[in-house]
Amino acid sequence: MKYFHIIKYWSATTLVALLVTLSAPALAETSEEEPDESRALWLLSAEAGVGPIEEDLFLHLTPRLTFIHPTPLPFCEETANQDCETLFEASLQIPLRLRIVDREPEQGDVLRREDWLEVSDYFRVIRRIEYGTSRERFHFRAGEIGPANLGNATIVNGYYNVITTDHYRLGLQGRVDRDRWGAEFLVNNLAFPNLLGVRGHIRPELIYDESSSWRRFSLGATGVADLNAPTALSREDDEFAIAGPNRQPVVDTSQPTWIVGTDIRWHLFNEREWGLTPFADFNHHLGLGSGLHTGVFWSQNFGGFFQLSSRLEYRYLMDRYLPDFIDPLYEITRYQYPAIDEPGLAGPKLRVARSADARARHGGFGQLQARVADKVVLSAAYADAQGPSNADLRVRASLEFNDQARVGLFYYKFAQGEADGFGSLLSNLVDPEGSLTAAEGRVGVWGPVYAHGQLARQWQLRDDGRFESIHLWNVGLGAGKQF
Repeated sequence: MKYFHIIKYWSATTLVALLVTLSAPALAETSEEEPDESRALWLLSAEAGVGPIEEDLFLHLTPRLTFIHPTPLPFCEETANQDCETLFEASLQIPLRLRIVDREPEQGDVLRREDWLEVSDYFRVIRRIEYGTSRERFHFRAGEIGPANLGNATIVNGYYNVITTDHYRLGLQGRVDRDRWGAEFLVNNLAFPNLLGVRGHIRPELIYDESSSWRRFSLGATGVADLNAPTALSREDDEFAIAGPNRQPVVDTSQPTWIVGTDIRWHLFNEREWGLTPFADFNHHLGLGSGLHTGVFWSQNFGGFFQLSSRLEYRYLMDRYLPDFIDPLYEITRYQYPAIDEPGLAGPKLRVARSADARARHGGFGQLQARVADKVVLSAAYADAQGPSNADLRVRASLEFNDQARVGLFYYKFAQGEADGFGSLLSNLVDPEGSLTAAEGRVGVWGPVYAHGQLARQWQLRDDGRFESIHLWNVGLGAGKQF
């Protein structure tokens, strides 16, 4: 029962702190006029579902409290087509997984103990704090983050900060995009941050005037660091890694690793119907090597109902440089990454990259996305380069039907080892074993009641110190009431 008392105490403390924060937008408005409280929205909701984790069966209970309030959008000039207003959203939750079937080996606990082992786990009560949206020029979000990118996504590409069953991280990401400059940032864990990323860009005033097409030209710089990237794990009998009490591998040695880059963008065509943006990135991973990325973003709008967009990229990889070093699986591969040049034990990604043969390689990346009436989104991306363990596949799909039904899917898999031809490589990439997979659906049942279901493939640390992917699913009902 002590875990329930801790959760209640932490939730109450977080709620008080958050309500103080929420009062800021309203206080800011009192200098001009009384705020319109009727525009604020409170939503009280709860979900209940049943699903397994490993050999046991759990009841998933998640009560939530959400606050949504319109607030002014900074750096905005109001026009007939833009109202300079965005939304501030704060959502609290208490996700509980209660054991209802305790199979061998029996745990004896009702509340799943692994969900509350670390200080960062207690930040689960903060589901989301968000200002603006990802499509706006001013956006901040705290909570689970991903897929997160920086710049042209050649260093950080689709990163997720929560992909394991036993660890939660309260991340933070944001972006500001002004006419002459912009900035992006990423922090993976506000409790104990180790992954930090920042990018800035400018549109140099010295080389254009207001009427010149040069104003579509921008220069950017990116810096990303893992402040304590593992380089060696504690092993038993030089074979099995040791699993620590916090359900992470015990790290023998670690060190900071830094990736820096510069980039150029040219918004060659930026019309309402279509756009074309060539880009070039030159990145350097200290101690590993450098990479040159050149490509083009293309988009086509067919009357606002159907939109196509793509990204095509050529990569020239030097020495031991790995593109997309911070990928969707980085929270696993920083500990466990397959050997590149010869069979062997999987080890920390930084150490494996250092042990690879230094050589120049060619590679590429291609992505195609289709959007239909902002209701259906389909996207697929493929990357590959010379050598083993260099290919990956990403698929994303979402569907929304008249606010009554929603379905979403994400799939990511990178090929491990050397493939015997493209057919063997493709079979590896579509095999769900070892993939990061998430699917969820929601459909209205009656009034405020809806049915929901989730299916995920996440990672869990075994007793022998190795990560294994496991299936998680739960189905149930939810309901919400706004006031």
